[in-house]
Amino acid sequence: MKTLLGIVLISVLCVFGGCNQTPAPQQPTPAVQGPAGPPGQTGEQGQPGQEGQVGQTGDTGQTGDRGHTGDTGHRGDTGYRGDTGHTGQTGDQGRDAPCPAGQHRHTNPDTGKVICVSD
Repeated sequence: MKTLLGIVLISVLCVFGGCNQTPAPQQPTPAVQGPAGPPGQTGEQGQPGQEGQVGQTGDTGQTGDRGHTGDTGHRGDTGYRGDTGHTGQTGDQGRDAPCPAGQHRHTNPDTGKVICVSD
């Protein structure tokens, strides 16, 4: 166990302490660029995507407000009373018919009725 602990301690010190040195980078030699190559081939067409899932049904809407009660109708006006008719004129008094030949008129004193009586 002590040996293992010692090996781990030394490894950690080397990693963080500088035992692991990297050489200085060398200056790259300038490369000469050649002509452009031919264009690449067109890639294959991709596969169609999966069909989307069906959406959820929406919530039911709220019930509308109740309508207002209509106004009460107006009462009609009372009609006017018609004019009283005019009294008709009294007709002329007719004349008594003449009595036939051989008779004359006679007024009954009790009833006032006129009758024809023989001469």
